[in-house]
Amino acid sequence: MKGIKMGKFTKVIFALVFAVMLFPVEQIKAQFQTGDVFVAVANGQVQWRRPNGTLVQTLNTTVGGFTTGMALDSANKLYVTNFSNNSVSVFDKFGVLQGTFGSGNTTPESIVFDNQWNAYVGNLGNGIRKFDYNGNFIETSYNGRVDFMDLQSDQCTMLRTTEGTFVGTHNVCTNVAGANFAAGLSGNAYALRIRLNGEVLVAMGTNVLRLNAAGAVIQTYDVAGENSWFGLNLDPDGTSFWSADFSSSNVYRIDIATGNVITTYNTGTANGTVFGIAVAGEITAATVLNITVAPKNSINPINTQHCVTATVTDQFAVPQDNVNVIFVVRGVNAPQNFAGNTDQNGQIQFCYVGTNPGRDTIFATIGTTGRSDTAYKLWEDPLPVELASFTSTVSGNSVSLKWSTTEEINNSGFDIERSVNGAWTKVGNVNGNGTTNEMKNYEFTDRGVASGTYNYRLKQIDFNGSFEYYNLSSEVIVGVPDKFSIAQNYPNPFNPSTKIDFQIPADGKVKLAIYDNSGKEIAVLTDEVKTAGYYSVNFNATDLSSGIYFYKIEYNGLNKVMKMTLLK
Repeated sequence: MKGIKMGKFTKVIFALVFAVMLFPVEQIKAQFQTGDVFVAVANGQVQWRRPNGTLVQTLNTTVGGFTTGMALDSANKLYVTNFSNNSVSVFDKFGVLQGTFGSGNTTPESIVFDNQWNAYVGNLGNGIRKFDYNGNFIETSYNGRVDFMDLQSDQCTMLRTTEGTFVGTHNVCTNVAGANFAAGLSGNAYALRIRLNGEVLVAMGTNVLRLNAAGAVIQTYDVAGENSWFGLNLDPDGTSFWSADFSSSNVYRIDIATGNVITTYNTGTANGTVFGIAVAGEITAATVLNITVAPKNSINPINTQHCVTATVTDQFAVPQDNVNVIFVVRGVNAPQNFAGNTDQNGQIQFCYVGTNPGRDTIFATIGTTGRSDTAYKLWEDPLPVELASFTSTVSGNSVSLKWSTTEEINNSGFDIERSVNGAWTKVGNVNGNGTTNEMKNYEFTDRGVASGTYNYRLKQIDFNGSFEYYNLSSEVIVGVPDKFSIAQNYPNPFNPSTKIDFQIPADGKVKLAIYDNSGKEIAVLTDEVKTAGYYSVNFNATDLSSGIYFYKIEYNGLNKVMKMTLLK
């Protein structure tokens, strides 16, 4: 039995190419990755480094001055505060400067996002300024000095520092100042981060302190020779943090439990330049909404329905219900738009019918945060016939072909084609079944095939003349016969022509001649040395009268006589 190589093989290859094409080019370019560290190094610049300290790129805000606190949003864009120039610069996830964010800041030193991706900018000159995701100013939540800050899990309580010995609080929801979170600390409180368990890490210049959820000091971190700890950020692993000394320009990753240094490197910049750190993928106490879509890549025939499911979870992979999700389709079947809220499983489904062949890109976006994920869809014209199998068997010099379809659309039939050395010849035709979604079985026997190696294919033809090829997956070999024989001519009786088949097991002289009823030789069809194999010879009796005739074959001392009838 021979295997199948259907026309669908072409679709499989196309699907693979399509998948490669869909693989976003942006993933090939260097982009921010979880664990990447961003170090503010003054002169309006930020060093982008891998977790091992390898410098990827130095990002430049182009405005000079001291860069300080930073944060990343749901799209992995980096926001950089500039203390000297009263601005917040934005870089996309490839490190490309996008411009500035918000306005009206005075000596901004820190930036924090809530779970709705509103931004809070801490200013020495005018407190905490709140902006929406697009940078539109909403309100000022606090009018006093704010250096660094972080938001507790209630999404309202903001912890803030002012380079003093305390950590204050302010409710950004009610705009009411709260009691100090911690007081009487040794040193000056600079950058701070809130852990998931409510603990707080705060850089104090001379060291880094770990405070419990009640604000009491429970651990102190330090490295010999370092007395200017300033920037601080949590690592995505949840068990370590990053901090830097602005005097030495040394950057450290420190294990929270043991205080051991895990990684360290120097920025190579001057004394008094390192005043901020951010880490991509940092997990904080504030709820972070993530969205994923499935399936990511798929292929459908046109005029069928395709569904995409979006799932929204928090940073702990807990499904989030009643979250607004917006679907937008761009491509050959645009516009398609849909919006709705997730269910208790954090899911929402969007379905549509593609009527045009080609590619669509489906965007699913969380309405309140702008965080999104993308699916890719290829719509194609359906083939008129879905072939399930295509096989062959050889018996002597006859090749039997069998194939099955699972569905047919306007199928007129199949031409059966055979090739040797790349030249295709039609050898038969089988009628199709029009339009049907039931399995149909077909077969065709190619008789009298000479010894040799062949390829076969089906040419499926629509009623409108369109066609599609389906190739047999492997070659068909018709071997050498094991004995000498000659077959009865067919058709018989005949008018005016007939075919005579014979086979010889070895090379030899072959004579095939026609005789009338009196024994007179009236035609010689072949008289030559032939190689072992199967042969078929045509005899045309246009000039002969009706009657009984004989054909005789002679081969290597053997001969055989057969009778045939001509009827006109």
